[in-house]
Amino acid sequence: MYCNKCGKALPSHGYICKFCGTMMDSEQIKIQKENIKNQNRDKIEVNLMSDRYSSEPINRNYEKRRENKYLGAILILVVVIILLIIAILKVM
Repeated sequence: MYCNKCGKALPSHGYICKFCGTMMDSEQIKIQKENIKNQNRDKIEVNLMSDRYSSEPINRNYEKRRENKYLGAILILVVVIILLIIAILKVM
């Protein structure tokens, strides 16, 4: 598909021309939704704007996400404990 305004190729994901910023017309959006629906996605991926409009597919390794979840949970727990200590000290 090509943009009705500038004539450049439209992205395979999204509904806006990356060159001129024009929104696709309703027929193009319908075709785009069907294409996205028909794609077989085996895993959940993060859709970043840079991924949508890049010329080459970006493969990311999500194995470290599990480690980051534990680190985030520990950090939140430490902050909550510090806030509780400060609240208790203010009451005294």
